Amino acid sequence: MNSSSDQDPQDSAPELEFGAVFGEASPLKKTGRQTTPAVMGADAQSTAARRAAAIELVQEKAALGEQGFEMVQSEQSITYSRVGLDGGSLRRLSNGHMRPTLTLDLHGYRVETARDSVWNAVKHGQAEGDRCLLIIHGKAGAGYRDENGELRGAGQALIKSHVNHWLQQLDAVLAFTSALPQDGGTGALYVLLKKVQKRG
Repeated sequence: MNSSSDQDPQDSAPELEFGAVFGEASPLKKTGRQTTPAVMGADAQSTAARRAAAIELVQEKAALGEQGFEMVQSEQSITYSRVGLDGGSLRRLSNGHMRPTLTLDLHGYRVETARDSVWNAVKHGQAEGDRCLLIIHGKAGAGYRDENGELRGAGQALIKSHVNHWLQQLDAVLAFTSALPQDGGTGALYVLLKKVQKRG
């Protein structure tokens, strides 16, 4: 049984000053969301530039749309070049004289994944200074299952047709043409990329 003289150990602890325990207090900063930093240093500027560039790239990739899309035949040979490209460059490309330094194989890819991969390969290749890519799109595919589980696109050159359509929408692409038999023939494309101007 506790007597009245017993004290709780916490009651007997010496009182401590608030400042000694928690440090000096300072006024809180004003509340509310700050939309722009008061001073933009070099790090903040480079972060903002990277963020803006990333947003622009995402928008460009998302812009690879379906408008004007047409199916091409499995064995059809494809050739495309931008207005102003000299005929000599297109001939060298189609004759295999410009050898690919980067290869993308799309066998087994679904359309959405293929789109992202084509876009990434073109951007990466251009950033690395590659002038010629080889994109292996294949020919007639096994098709895909839609949201109802029904088979669509079986026997059609679905990926090939989409790659043909997407590449024409990318500013980095100057030309593309079906590859020589040893590189995949009508199941692959040589892609000529625009040369990036070096800064500085």
